[in-house]
Amino acid sequence: MIHNISFIGAGKVARQLAPALNAAGHKIRQIFSRQAEKATEVAAPIGAQSIADLHQLTASADLYIVAVNDDAIPLVCEKMATVMSHNPLVVHTSGAASAEKIAPYFERYGVFYPLQTFTEKRALSFREIPLCIYANEDRDQERLLAIGHSISEKVFEIDDDQRATLHVAAVFVNNFTNHLFGIGKDILSSKNIPFEILLPLIEETAAKVQELDPTKSQTGPASRKDMTTIRKHLRLLSEFPEYQKLYHQFTIAINERLKKAVKPSN
Repeated sequence: MIHNISFIGAGKVARQLAPALNAAGHKIRQIFSRQAEKATEVAAPIGAQSIADLHQLTASADLYIVAVNDDAIPLVCEKMATVMSHNPLVVHTSGAASAEKIAPYFERYGVFYPLQTFTEKRALSFREIPLCIYANEDRDQERLLAIGHSISEKVFEIDDDQRATLHVAAVFVNNFTNHLFGIGKDILSSKNIPFEILLPLIEETAAKVQELDPTKSQTGPASRKDMTTIRKHLRLLSEFPEYQKLYHQFTIAINERLKKAVKPSN
């Protein structure tokens, strides 16, 4: 079934999701952004109308996707409710915000959350991106699942509590990991070593975790309890006190995790 969809927001998520839905045959009606040029950048390539005023939002869509910052969701929904006379299905794309943020303003609401990191001007294929779906009404849940399956092979029914937990885990494996990449680059730069030398190691680590349990595939001086190397590393990090502290904390955490993994059950 072809759906009519409008976006409120023209940021990184909308820039990827709107074209993906359009390519799957759905009709993108309107793209809203307070910055008119951003709305036009997303809308023009897919034949949608760009608007910079929510009062221009029409009742032409079956689904309204609110793709804005978490704190802005209630404010946007409140404004939308004042200009829309029908009873639309409204969803947000946040990993952390509850679906209930929409509830005070619309009877039919839900979540359409793509679990991926989005960066401007970096195109991604939605076929492999997990989509986390929730709606407060069964019929709308089925609609969202159908839309999700039209663009992705990995669609999951995830409630608010599950999604909050999923988002925390995602922060660890993506945001924190990327921060560690930055730390690695800083350390290498101090000795004029190019970051690209680490790329094969990063790629193998990411590939390995798809086949092995992370705890079982843990390597390094902490897993070996190689105190000679650990002490040497801590000395080398003396010019980076914050990184030295992190190294020490991670070493302890890895040791504790491995102890729990081998501890016999009673």
